[in-house]
Amino acid sequence: MNKLKLLSILFLTLLFTYSCNNDDTTAPLPLGDYENGYFITNEGPFQNGSGTLTFVDDDGTVTQNIYKTVNNEDLGNIVQSMTLYGDRAYIVVNNSHKVVVANRYTMEKQGTIEGDDIQNPRSFVAVGNVGYISNWGDASNATDDYIAVVDLLSNTVTDKIPVGEGPEDMLVDGDVIYVNLQGGFGQNNKVEVINIDDNTTGTPITVGDVPNTITKDASGVIWVLCGGKPSFTGSETNGSLVKIVNNTITSFDFGDTDHPANLSIDGNQLYYNLNGKVYAMSTTASELPTAEISGLDGFYYSMTTNNGKLYATDAGNFASEGTLKVYNLATNALETTITTGIIPGSVVFQ
Repeated sequence: MNKLKLLSILFLTLLFTYSCNNDDTTAPLPLGDYENGYFITNEGPFQNGSGTLTFVDDDGTVTQNIYKTVNNEDLGNIVQSMTLYGDRAYIVVNNSHKVVVANRYTMEKQGTIEGDDIQNPRSFVAVGNVGYISNWGDASNATDDYIAVVDLLSNTVTDKIPVGEGPEDMLVDGDVIYVNLQGGFGQNNKVEVINIDDNTTGTPITVGDVPNTITKDASGVIWVLCGGKPSFTGSETNGSLVKIVNNTITSFDFGDTDHPANLSIDGNQLYYNLNGKVYAMSTTASELPTAEISGLDGFYYSMTTNNGKLYATDAGNFASEGTLKVYNLATNALETTITTGIIPGSVVFQ
């Protein structure tokens, strides 16, 4: 065989090998057992026992108590909320006065944010390497509520921002954080505005009584659902849905004894529940809806929407397992009912 023919064969062999290797696609390695699906936070029994996490995989497989299974330790008393940020899950444990940090895909514990500067924490948001935790402080003291500022690299509190009574849900919007001031064991009617650049507060926005949930639509409009003062206060007020555009508010008022809850958004539709019914309202509507969504009735403990589905929890007797119902919003049909832990409080999507 002459040298030219040999070189030609060698060249073609190398070209074929390169082409085959170049066509090969390497499947990405799985990030963990909890990569695809959603979590259910379960508060657990009040003042004793521990809250838990339930995970529902994309194929419908339900796994209970995943944090304890992975770490061989309880989360603590009253799992209040959970926020996914980066590759971590920040699990707010109210009655144990801490935030547990875990890998969001494996649930392996990464650390804990706790100490004297975390007292009755409620919710968590983050910007860059800085976290913000709403705290009631001493629940019997109406003047010691605050937002703890946390260095997420060390999980240590670096600052405390005083706010009004009962900080709950928070929403990051550009260079500000909106904080619902629900009132703790009392009642409030403000949304605090925190400037991220210097951790100072501006003038609070007055909304309806007892703001319970906050969200933002695709146009950047902020929506706050206010439950109103309940009848047991002796000074009952109606609920309201408040629209905030450039700190200017428009209020949609409910009936005198109506107390809505659980605002969420999916596409251009706002959803909330009221008196055992679920309602939908377009973000461009000029008035509240008068008719409920047929087939979605229920006195839900919590409710949210995501990708055309409604997720509604039922705490049952508040002492044993609860349930989650998942509805298709295109057909209003019940897709599945899932057993949860004790007092299912929220659904968090991967």
